[in-house]
Amino acid sequence: MSTRADANGEGGTLWADVDDDVALDRYRTLAETMGSGIYQLDADGRFVAVNDAVVETTGYARDELLGEHVSLILSGDAPDFESTVSTPPESGDGETATFELAVRTADGQTVLREFRITTLVESGEFRGTIGVSRDGTESIGERATADTETPPYGPITNVLGEANIGVFVLTDEFDVAWADETIEEYFGLDRSDVLGRDKRTLIEESVKDRFADPDRFADTVLATYDDNSYVERFECRITAGEDRDGRWLEHYSRPIESGQYAGGRIEFYDDITDQKRSEGVLRETRERFHSLIDAVEEYAIFRLDPGGHVVSWNEGAGEIKGYDTEEILGEHFSTFYTPQDRAEGVPDRNLEKAADEGSITDEGWRVRKDGSRFWADVTITAVYDDGTHRGFLKVTRDTTDRYEREQELETELQRIFGRITDGFYALDEECQFTHCNERAEEILGVDWEELLGSNVWDEFPELEGTAFETTYQKAMETQESVSFEEYYRPTDAWFEVHVYPSETGLSVYFRDVSDRVERERELERTERRFEAIFNDPNILVGLLAPDGTVLDINGTAMEYIDAGLEDVTGESFWETPWWGEGDAVQSDVKEWTKRAAAGEYVDFETDLTRPNGERYTLSGYFRPVTNDDGDVVSIIVSDRDVTDRKRRERQLRKSEQRYRTLAENFPNGIVTMFDDDLEYTLAAGRGFEDLPVSSDDVEGESVDDVWPEDVSRVLASAFRAALDGERQVVEPEYAGREWVVRVVPLTDDDGNAFGGMTLAQDITDRKERKRALAESKRRYQTLVDHFPNGAVGLYDETLSYTIVGGSLLDELGIASEDVVGSSIYDRYPDEIVEQYGHYFDSVFEGESNAFELEYHDRHLQAHTLPVRNTDGEIDAGMLMVQDVTERKEYERKLEASNERLEQFAYAISHDLQEPLRMVSSYLQLVDDRYADELDEDAEEFIEFAVDGADRMREMIEALLEYSRVETEGDPLEPTDLDGVLEDAIENLHLQIEDADAEITAEDLPRVRGDAGQLRQVFQNILSNAIEYSGDEPPRITVSAEREDGQCVVSIRDRGIGIDPEDQERVFDVFERLHNREDHPGTGVGLALCQRIVERHGGDIWVDSEPGAGATFSFTLPTPE
Repeated sequence: MSTRADANGEGGTLWADVDDDVALDRYRTLAETMGSGIYQLDADGRFVAVNDAVVETTGYARDELLGEHVSLILSGDAPDFESTVSTPPESGDGETATFELAVRTADGQTVLREFRITTLVESGEFRGTIGVSRDGTESIGERATADTETPPYGPITNVLGEANIGVFVLTDEFDVAWADETIEEYFGLDRSDVLGRDKRTLIEESVKDRFADPDRFADTVLATYDDNSYVERFECRITAGEDRDGRWLEHYSRPIESGQYAGGRIEFYDDITDQKRSEGVLRETRERFHSLIDAVEEYAIFRLDPGGHVVSWNEGAGEIKGYDTEEILGEHFSTFYTPQDRAEGVPDRNLEKAADEGSITDEGWRVRKDGSRFWADVTITAVYDDGTHRGFLKVTRDTTDRYEREQELETELQRIFGRITDGFYALDEECQFTHCNERAEEILGVDWEELLGSNVWDEFPELEGTAFETTYQKAMETQESVSFEEYYRPTDAWFEVHVYPSETGLSVYFRDVSDRVERERELERTERRFEAIFNDPNILVGLLAPDGTVLDINGTAMEYIDAGLEDVTGESFWETPWWGEGDAVQSDVKEWTKRAAAGEYVDFETDLTRPNGERYTLSGYFRPVTNDDGDVVSIIVSDRDVTDRKRRERQLRKSEQRYRTLAENFPNGIVTMFDDDLEYTLAAGRGFEDLPVSSDDVEGESVDDVWPEDVSRVLASAFRAALDGERQVVEPEYAGREWVVRVVPLTDDDGNAFGGMTLAQDITDRKERKRALAESKRRYQTLVDHFPNGAVGLYDETLSYTIVGGSLLDELGIASEDVVGSSIYDRYPDEIVEQYGHYFDSVFEGESNAFELEYHDRHLQAHTLPVRNTDGEIDAGMLMVQDVTERKEYERKLEASNERLEQFAYAISHDLQEPLRMVSSYLQLVDDRYADELDEDAEEFIEFAVDGADRMREMIEALLEYSRVETEGDPLEPTDLDGVLEDAIENLHLQIEDADAEITAEDLPRVRGDAGQLRQVFQNILSNAIEYSGDEPPRITVSAEREDGQCVVSIRDRGIGIDPEDQERVFDVFERLHNREDHPGTGVGLALCQRIVERHGGDIWVDSEPGAGATFSFTLPTPE
C-alpha cells in the first residue's frame, strides 16, 4: 500500500505489472526479510500488522501486539508521535515524519529506536500509518552535529537520560565532540574539561585508572581508534572514588559512517551493575549447586543429552554404578537397566514420558558394572532452555535395603531448571476471563478451561478491596496503562503487575517479585538496624577500614575519652585513647582487627580505665562487612559498657550460693535464677523429675533457647519486668501441665535489680478441679434457670444457698438473689426447719430423702440429695421442689368421684339383683305349679324369660366386679407369674378338656402385682382363646420378656382372629363382636382385663388379622 499519487499507475511503480494479490505477497516477503521493523497502525493508532523484527525487538508475541495501541511499547509520554499516528494530515496527502523514541520491551528493558512514519490516505480518507523502526543508536551517529556543547540530536538526550546511558561522540581525529551528563556521573569527569580533547590522551591521563583493570580497558578502546571499522562490545568495572560510584558498565561503540562526524566513532556506556549482581548470585548458586551434587555420595546424579547418552555425572554415580567417568561418558543410560527392561523398551519409554510430563519417578532393578543388581529409586527430569529441549537430569538412589516399602520423592530440580516466564491473563469489559497462559495457571493454581468465561472477582474474591480491584477499575476508567506491586495472600507472594486497558477489556501481566521485595526490605532493615545501633546511647560503635583505620565513631564511644572525633579519625584503631598506654590491650585490639579483616567474627571482653581513673568493662564484637564477592570492605566494632552487669554477676553468684540448697530441695516445683541477659544461672527443684528437660539443660541457657516459643515469650516478658523491679505472676502451659510461675527481682544494696528468681509450681490438678467445679456450677445453673413447675437450690455445709432458681420462685415473687447467701434458718418458719431440717443435714452423710410439705399455701413435693464431684466427694446439697398443689387437688376429686361411682355401682347392682331374683323365682313357681296347664309356646316363653333374667344377673355381677377393681384389690407385691398362670389353667380345666385345648408356657418372671386380679386376666384371655379357636383344637402359647424395665406378657392363639377395625372395641364394656348363640358371654371380660392392667400401671393391646389368630399382650411392673 502506498500514499504516492502514482502508486497504482505504471510510471515508476515497483510492481505495476502485477495484480494486487501478487504485490501484497511480495510486500510481505520484503517486510519479513528486511532487518528493520515494519508495522502498520490503523487510524486510532492500534497495530494492524507487524513483521518479525518488531516482535523480536519488543519481546511481545504478534498476537499480543495486534489490536493494542502503539503506546503499549513506548517508555514514557510521546505526545507528538501519538498525535501523528492518529491525526489526519492537513494537506490530505500522505506525509512522512521521523522520531527517536525509547521502547519499553515486554521484560521491562528500554531500547532506543528510530521511527519513520508515513500516513496512509485513500480517496481523501485517513486510513492510518505505516512505518519503519530501526536501531536508534545508528541515528545518533548519523545526526551528530558540529556544536560540541549541544547534543547531536535533541530528543535523544531525553531517551538516553531515561535509559541511563553515557555517550561519547568522537570526530574522525578521535577528539571528543560531545559527551552527555551521564558520562560525567559514571566517570567523575567534567564535560567542560573533556570536550575537544584527544580521546587517546584522555584515556591515558584521566580515564583508564578509574577502572578495575585499567590496561585491559585502555588496550581494548584504543584498538578501535587504530582500526575504526568494527563494532566493539565488552564489560568493564569502574571503581568507587570521591567523584563517582563504583559500577559495572557495558561499552558499545561503532564507527560513524555519514554525517558531520563521518569517520569518527560513537561510544555508549550502559550501567549493568544490577545485571552483574544477578549474574554473581546465579554463579554462586550454580557453584553451590555443583558442590552439593559432588558432595552427595549416596545419590547418583548425571545429565543425559536428548538422546539419553551420559554427558556428565557426580562422584556418587561412580560409587553406585561402579564405572569410571571415562568409561561411561557418551554411553547410553540404558546400560544401567536389566536386559529384560531394555528388551521391553523401558529406558526409551521413561525418556519419552519425562519429555512429555516434565519429570517422572521410577523404581526398579538396575545393574552395576560388575553385574550385581540394586533396587533404584530414579527421577528423570527433562531440561529445557528458552523452550528448547536440552536433555535430561537423572537422579538415582540405591534403596535396596528399603525395597519392600514405597517412597515418594519430590524433586526441586525441575523448578531450578524450569523456564520462568510472566503470568498473563486477559479480561473482557465484564471482567470475565478470555485468556490465561500456562504460567498464570501455575501461579494461581487454576485450570484455564475452568476459568474461561468466569468473573475474576467470583473466582478470586480475596482480590476485592485490594490494589488489584482499584487499579483494574482505574485502568478501565482512564484507559491508561498502570503498573503496581501488591502482596497476594493465597500464594504468599509479592507480584509486579502491569495492566494494559483497551475498549474491550484488560491485559494483565504479572511476575513473582517476592525475592526482590524481600531483598529490598532486608536491606532497608539492615540500614535501619545499623542506624539504630550507631545512634544507640548504650552502645559504643566504630567503623573501621580493613586495615584498622578509624573511619567513624559514634558519640557514645567518644564520651569515654578526652579527645574529639577529628583526633581519632584516620588513626589506627589500636592506637586510639580507649586502649590506654600499655601494649597488652593494644596488641589484643590489633590482633582482633586483623582477624576481622580476614573475615572472622570476633567477640571480646576487656577491662579499661577512663581518663578520671575509673575502671570499666567493655564487651562486644569486631564484625566484618563484606561485598557481593565476599571481600571485607569495612569492620564494625560494637560494644557495651558491662561494668554494672559484671558487678551484678558477682552479686548473683553470691545469691546463687545462698539459694541453691533451697532450690534443689524445693518440692512440687522448680526454682531458677537469671541474670540481666535473661540467662539462667541456677535451675533446680523436684519438678524437673516430671519434665522432658533437666536442670542441666536449663542452667547456663537463655530463656528463649530452653522453652517453646509460646512459653519463652511469656517468661521473657515477666523476666524483663522483674529486672525493672516489678513482681510478676504468670501461668504458662508446658509439657501438658499448667504452671504458676512467680517472678521476683534480685536487688543489690542500693535496691537496683541485677537479676531475678522464679518459683514455679505445677497447678494442673488444682486448675482442673476449678474447671470441673465451674462446669458443674454452669450445668447446675442451667438446670436451676430452666427448672419447670418448681425450684432448685444448691446449699453448702452451713445450709446456706449458693445457687437457686426455677419458675416457682417467679410465681411466688421471690428474687433468686434474695435467697442466695441465706440459710434455711433465715428462709423458713421454725416449724418447717424443726420438722424437715435434718433432711438438709443428712445429705452430707450421703443420704437422699423425699418429703411433702405445705408452704406459701402450696402443696410441695421436695427431695434433698447430695452433689458429688469427680472424685466422689460430696461438694454440696441439692433441694428440688415441685408444686403438686393442682395434682393433689385432682387426686382428691378423683378419689371422691371413684368413691361415688363405686357406691352407685354397688347400689345399682344390689337393687337390680333383688327384683331379678323375684322374677326368676316366680317364673320357676309358675312353671312348677301350672306345668300341666301350659302349652308348648308358654313353656318356651317362660324359658326365655328365665334365661334373660339369668343373663341380666351375670351382667350385673360382671359390672359389679368391674367397679371393684380399684377398691377391693389386694396390694401390689412381688408375685410369681408361673403360679398365677397354673391357678388360672386349673380353674379352666373343664373348658380345656371339652375343647381338647393345649396351652404351653415359657418360664414367666416375677412381677409386682395383685395375684388374684392377674389370675382373672389370664383366665379371661385364655377362656376367650379357647372359645374363639375355630374348628381346630385350640393351641395357645404364653411367653414373657423384659423391655424398658417392664415385663411384657403375650398370649398367642391360632383362632379366628379379629379384624383390625375392631381391635380397639373389644376392650369396651358390654362390647361384643359375635351373637350369644354362637359365643355366649357378658362382653365385660376384656374390659375387666384392661382395668386390672391399668391399675398395675401397664397397657394392654391385641395384634391380629382375621383367620390368623390373635396375640394379646400387656405390661406389668417388675419388682423394685
